[in-house]
Amino acid sequence: MPAAAAGGAITPVSFTNPLKFDTVQGATAVFLNAFQGIIVMLALIFLVLGGIFYITSGGDSKKIESAKGMITAAMIGLAIGVAAPSFLKEIGNILGWGGAQVPTEVSGARSAIEVAQAVLDFLLSIVGLLAMVMMVVGGLMFFAAAGDEKRAETAKGIVKYSVIGVAVAIVSLIIVRTIAGLF
Repeated sequence: MPAAAAGGAITPVSFTNPLKFDTVQGATAVFLNAFQGIIVMLALIFLVLGGIFYITSGGDSKKIESAKGMITAAMIGLAIGVAAPSFLKEIGNILGWGGAQVPTEVSGARSAIEVAQAVLDFLLSIVGLLAMVMMVVGGLMFFAAAGDEKRAETAKGIVKYSVIGVAVAIVSLIIVRTIAGLF
């Protein structure tokens, strides 16, 4: 608003916006980022706490179940926190949102199918790595059995279940990719 100076002249007065946003969409984006960060941080904290409780359970079945529940809830919270923009994007697509109504954090997010495929790829890489390690362990145990039939059978079982695990992982990848291709 202009202000009157001495002598009747009008001098402009300007204010700078102290906020990080100018629009409702900007406020939504800032809130989404903050909320997502809080969810992910809490999930990681509870994941670590669940691991600590599991390690320190001392074999107590109630403590083990409590730790498993904490880890499961943390993993679900982490999944929701990481995938929140994708969920909002899918909801926006269903409701027909478009253009300037959607914050860039949501409009630029991966689709739910892309998130699921990325998670599947990550998990399958873990399964593949673990299966390879277990095959090597089983092979070494078989060679180190030195004629002990029980140790040799244990080693064969490790290798057998590692191969089965790799087969199940590959089949699940094929099924998920085929189903994802339908959408």
